[in-house]
Amino acid sequence: MDLPTYPVSPMSLSAFISKNLDEIVDEWETFAKTLLPVAGSMTSLALRDHCRDILLAAVADMNTRETERERATKSKGNAPLGIGAETAATEHGALRHLSGFDLVQLVAEFRALRASVLALWKRRESIGAQADGGAGASEVEEITRFNEAIDQALAESVDSYSSAVSTSRDMFLAVLGHDLRSPLSAISATGRLLLESQLSDEARRDAAMRILRASTAMDLLISDLLEFTRTQLGSGIPVEPTTCDLGPVCAAALETIRTGNPEQSFEEHSSGDLVISGDAPRLQQALVNLLSNAVQHGDRGRPISLIAEGADEEVEVRVTNLGRPIPASALQTIFEPLVRAPTANAESHEQSKTSLGLGLFIVREIVVGHGGTVTVQSSMDAGTSFTIRLPRAHDFSTHT
Repeated sequence: MDLPTYPVSPMSLSAFISKNLDEIVDEWETFAKTLLPVAGSMTSLALRDHCRDILLAAVADMNTRETERERATKSKGNAPLGIGAETAATEHGALRHLSGFDLVQLVAEFRALRASVLALWKRRESIGAQADGGAGASEVEEITRFNEAIDQALAESVDSYSSAVSTSRDMFLAVLGHDLRSPLSAISATGRLLLESQLSDEARRDAAMRILRASTAMDLLISDLLEFTRTQLGSGIPVEPTTCDLGPVCAAALETIRTGNPEQSFEEHSSGDLVISGDAPRLQQALVNLLSNAVQHGDRGRPISLIAEGADEEVEVRVTNLGRPIPASALQTIFEPLVRAPTANAESHEQSKTSLGLGLFIVREIVVGHGGTVTVQSSMDAGTSFTIRLPRAHDFSTHT
């Protein structure tokens, strides 16, 4: 892209940033969209995030007198955190972690911001230098102060990002311990009950169902943990495609969830040609995760629907529950690992039995491996619907 031409009149770097703030923020947003797939679904506001405030904080910093010691401290990223707008970089790092950016991508944003600002300014400066016979003596000072300000903002963002990672890790371990202990306790208590010789046949059947539900919950949790570990090691979730009829796949997924949740009602409907090239066990796993999520967050007194429809080029599968809607702020990150969408005033029965926040992440990875997409819509009237769209044919060579 050709860089714009600016007026020749002398202008400091800080004044240049202030005057061209919108253009710089636009470039920040454009670059952020290229960093990872989830950025393509993020809103413009989420991508821009705190860029404007970070730049304004840099401008304020550049216009503030500092001692040599203060500048040396800042250049090492050890300056004390500021107040107001200067904390924008700290918030930016934490939010980028929540949005699924890794540390390399976070640093790349600041690298691109620095390069963009300096390239645009040098373009104007070179024109001014040709007209005036040379660059101003303060140019090196201007660039140095700008770099120091960006380095400090980067250090603040990285620090808050790292803190968010540590918090997620601690939460992961705490929830893992809780979610494994709960079904284990149920199995242990039921096992002791079964040792009693006076139990009726009905009581024994109820006990067996409790053990089955607890075992199903543990199996789902362990499966998600294994798949998540596989993706973190870089190998991804393997997909082995064959001719796959999604009708039986949907039925098998429903049966799995019904077994562990006999009190929940379900509605199933299918139409059209549901045959695709796909990995039936993996797709069943994805649907089990979606149905499990619907049970955990839906209204227990209202049915969960599973609808599969075949079209000419693709097959669509939709899982809908009529529980409390997902907040709009959570829709952008709901498929990220270790992210759990909050619901206002959630009741105890709505708390996830496998609440590590991995289930929807696994769904996305499986669907993407099939060349498909998964989206979510949530409202008070229509409930929460997760829609999977799968092409009938796909090149799996890059996913196996």
